[in-house]
Amino acid sequence: MKRRDAISSMLRSDLGRKSAVYFSALVANALLGIVVYSLLTRSMDVASFGTYSFLIAFFTLTGMFFDFGIAPAGMRLMALVEDRRSFARRAGALFLLSLGVGLLFGGFVFGASFAVDAWWNYAGAGDVLRMVAPLAAVYPLQEMVLSISQGSSRMKFMSAFLLLPRSILILLLIALSLQGGLDLHGAMLATLLAMAAAIGIAIGFLAPTFRGLGDELKTIGAEVREFGREVYAGRLVDGMTNGLDKMLISFFHGMAPVGFYAIAMTMSTPISMFSKAVSHSAYKRFVSEARIPRRILVISLLWSTVGAAALWAACQALIPLFFTDRYSEALTVLPWIMAGFGLAGLNHPFHAFLAAHRQGRAIRIMSMTSSGVNIALNVALIPFLAMTGAALAFLATYAVNIAMNLHFYRQVLREEAETGRLSAPDEENPRHG
Repeated sequence: MKRRDAISSMLRSDLGRKSAVYFSALVANALLGIVVYSLLTRSMDVASFGTYSFLIAFFTLTGMFFDFGIAPAGMRLMALVEDRRSFARRAGALFLLSLGVGLLFGGFVFGASFAVDAWWNYAGAGDVLRMVAPLAAVYPLQEMVLSISQGSSRMKFMSAFLLLPRSILILLLIALSLQGGLDLHGAMLATLLAMAAAIGIAIGFLAPTFRGLGDELKTIGAEVREFGREVYAGRLVDGMTNGLDKMLISFFHGMAPVGFYAIAMTMSTPISMFSKAVSHSAYKRFVSEARIPRRILVISLLWSTVGAAALWAACQALIPLFFTDRYSEALTVLPWIMAGFGLAGLNHPFHAFLAAHRQGRAIRIMSMTSSGVNIALNVALIPFLAMTGAALAFLATYAVNIAMNLHFYRQVLREEAETGRLSAPDEENPRHG
């Protein structure tokens, strides 16, 4: 009864309200993603949809390299800002840095398109990349909008921004469909234009200023050196895994299995959403918390297990319904992918806590280790097991990650106990209410 009361109290608290808003946005965004994929799968053949998924994976994979630790450093610095003037100045400096990184990324995408032509000569993927390269800057800018929002605990704004790109994209895809122009080129251009429009609206709302840039850039640079680059080092290895599975599947087995795999991944994402919503909402308070409130961990566990079982059962009917019977093969890998997302959900509170406590070295070690496991298993399994091999690698990666998160979290608790910050259990500690 005491545990139930603690969970109920958390859900009624400011953290609970912020988590509920962000969780609702995550669910709505997932539903919008289903609508997007439904429009695409009905207008494109399986190979073209697979190429679209491949290109999104390409941006995800390579975009991870174009951050240099600015986003995680910016997120933590925004958590320390208290007044509006300081917020506007720091946000302005962070957006300026992200724009510079985005321009570099655009140049890279254009150059890399020729390698894509040589190695993945499917459905003109390289030609599409050259067309959209000038818009590649939207990826680091979108990451910065999310980092600023999470760091400053603007969860309502973050929730609204999360829904904007896909909402705009759906309107663009419907317009293209009505005009008979919804093909691979149109879909990719619409995707990046929708992101650019959403970023423009978000920047206008946040109203950054560019006064005192020198001091702000020095502060950001110091945080990048002391914390951000540790996270970035881990993300460099992560960048080799985010999208690697789809790229290897396409290389060894063609584009059609990439489409099946993308559908299975899309339908599984809600499993980790509630835990993600709570963890992101709690990030700012984690900076001053000595431990993760136990009720957050209990809720994450319940959602990641019971929720996964319910969603798996529902998907037996939902996948053929939304994407037609052509994509029923996605059901074969669904159990493995859903189990992986369940473990990913359990990871979110620990990862947010460690980041808030400036445990950059721990995050780097975890990222490099789990990513090494992912790369090795993808390379070993995908040539023989195709998307099933990728799904097994995904599951194993998060199993390793949760074990390491628990190890480093306990290490932080020991350090907190030695310094005297860690006292009573969280149900008895009023700071956790």
